[in-house]
Amino acid sequence: MKQTSLRWACLAAAALIILVDQLSKSWALELLKTEGATRLLAAWLDATLVLNRSNAFGVAPIAGQVSRWGLAAFNLVVAAALVWWLWRRRLGYAAALGVAFLVAGAVGNAIDRIRWGVVVDFLDLSRLGFHWVFNVADASVDVGIALVALSFAAAREPRPAANGAGDIR
Repeated sequence: MKQTSLRWACLAAAALIILVDQLSKSWALELLKTEGATRLLAAWLDATLVLNRSNAFGVAPIAGQVSRWGLAAFNLVVAAALVWWLWRRRLGYAAALGVAFLVAGAVGNAIDRIRWGVVVDFLDLSRLGFHWVFNVADASVDVGIALVALSFAAAREPRPAANGAGDIR
């Protein structure tokens, strides 16, 4: 696949992920209605409505409108930088797809902050021992990080040992 085709395919994938993210959050808001409400979806999965005013794992302090607009702007700047990087660099399939997942996650959560003032989290895997509630955009960021990291780790050339150790003769 040509780089231009790959880039457009990745942007289309990002748009699809954003659509799934936004539709799933609207569904969760309609199903759960109030923060803290929980519904069993499967033996291992609950839908629990959490309105996240901070960022991942609550690292950023909550500062009202500053948090809302500052984090939304930060997400959009990161997404724009990643799209620029995708367009300017020759990336392999995994790295390019990883960038698409990162862009989708950043934009999905930015849309929440702009639209609702919070990020809508609802996927609850606490029955499996994972105690954070998250959403499709959050999962997309995780997948993107993994794909980019793995693609760059796989692309690194092995360095010969400085003392010649490890040579097979």
